[in-house]
Amino acid sequence: MIPWIVENIASLVFLLVVVAIVFFLVRSKLRERKQGSCGCGCSGCSGCAAHKKGGKA
Repeated sequence: MIPWIVENIASLVFLLVVVAIVFFLVRSKLRERKQGSCGCGCSGCSGCAAHKKGGKA
């Protein structure tokens, strides 16, 4: 097991970085949604296209 890890350390580090980036992106979106922001950059989300259609953003 150790020789396999040593041979593939660059791939494992790259994978770890990608997983960390995805984790933080998902966490950020979940926090935005929990705070009531739709993530479209508008201040109140009342004019948002998603709200005009009656759906949740």
